[in-house]
Amino acid sequence: MRLPALSLVLLLAAAPAVRAQDCLQQIKFPKVGRWAEYKALYNGKDPYTVRYSVIGSEKRGGADLKWVELRMVGQDKDKNFTYQVLVPGSPTEMAQVQEIIMKAGDRPAMKMNGMMLKMIRGQLDKQNFLADVCKQVTLVGKEKVTVPAGHFQATHFHSAKYGSDSWVASSVPFALVKSVGKNYQMELAVYGNGAKSSITEQPQEMPGMGGPSSR
Repeated sequence: MRLPALSLVLLLAAAPAVRAQDCLQQIKFPKVGRWAEYKALYNGKDPYTVRYSVIGSEKRGGADLKWVELRMVGQDKDKNFTYQVLVPGSPTEMAQVQEIIMKAGDRPAMKMNGMMLKMIRGQLDKQNFLADVCKQVTLVGKEKVTVPAGHFQATHFHSAKYGSDSWVASSVPFALVKSVGKNYQMELAVYGNGAKSSITEQPQEMPGMGGPSSR
């Protein structure tokens, strides 16, 4: 299990790919304003609050895109970070990201574009939590699962390779209700509407990257 810096990635893989399609049909980016917050624990000692939200939308080149934000907040403020990506409507389309804004700790928010954006597209496509949670999993079945956010009727998928289990429900923004593995656990804590950007400052251009100067 690995946790790449660019996104919270839980690689849950095993068995028939047809079951992955069953899972992916439920996991889609929700409407603008919808958000979901999770309580996560890594290696039994590193607690984080993880929040996914859709904070806006744009049309570029005739395509409808969404601004999706991932924010991680832990005990060590220097390790906190926020990513905002302008992407199509499905987690499976991360390779088509049009723009990325990031803020690490208290450092200024930076905008990635040009060559940096091209480099990161491939990483986001390969290391993408919401899509990877469905890769080559086996279907266990419908189950009632209890998390801090309440009780949910969810679909249970299992990864034999990583000894991991995930529960998803299309009624929840971003669909993920719970995921557990050998060195992590992640549970839905609260969700709702009215999401706004966590980055209130004007992002700076990453030096030497080029590209448009504003969002």
